[in-house]
Amino acid sequence: MEKPIRFILESKGRGRVIQDLEGKEELKRNLIAAVLIGFGTYLYLSYASNEIGYLSAYAYIAIGVTTCVVFLFLCIGAIKENVCCTVTFIVFMILGIIGQCVIAFLLTNGDHNVASNLANILDNAWENELKSAGAMSIYESSFECCGRASPQDYIVNDRLPPATCFANGDSKVVENLIAIGCRAKLENFVIDLLHIFNCLAWVLIFLELIITFVSCGLCNSIRNDRRRSFY
Repeated sequence: MEKPIRFILESKGRGRVIQDLEGKEELKRNLIAAVLIGFGTYLYLSYASNEIGYLSAYAYIAIGVTTCVVFLFLCIGAIKENVCCTVTFIVFMILGIIGQCVIAFLLTNGDHNVASNLANILDNAWENELKSAGAMSIYESSFECCGRASPQDYIVNDRLPPATCFANGDSKVVENLIAIGCRAKLENFVIDLLHIFNCLAWVLIFLELIITFVSCGLCNSIRNDRRRSFY
């Protein structure tokens, strides 16, 4: 009876080890997952009419949701301290990580294409600007830019650049005219934003790998102790 009892105590101890480790990583993991889901939701609401933006939104949401679901089941297996159950969830977790790596790889390598497509929203704003002055003002004020590609866009349409095209809104000084267009500024902004969230996605995957290795070690240790307990 001594060996089985010792095995049970040691197994419970190891179960607490993985639970403690998961508890330490849980806040980081859930926070990153929530941020990715939130960013994906923002893309979906803001660029649902854009096919690339639509797919990108679902990609970020998928990474975050997959993490939450898989870790939930993995925690259940660890709490029950059931080897078969935990191994099953580890297999699903590995499959989830592979899927996340593929998605993260596509997002990382296609960030310029995604940014270019998302920046198409500026074309609609410029068309509205030509119909009714002021549609571009929010972009010109926020990104310190002028016109779609340059201030020349206003001139070729027989219009003078508005005050938002000048530094500090001072249109009296010609040197204050901002030469860079809003599309380039918006595209660079989106690329920088995508870089940040792509890095978060890889960090999340790295945390998942750590927990996976620890879980595999726990299962292997419990299985070996169970074998020894019968001798």
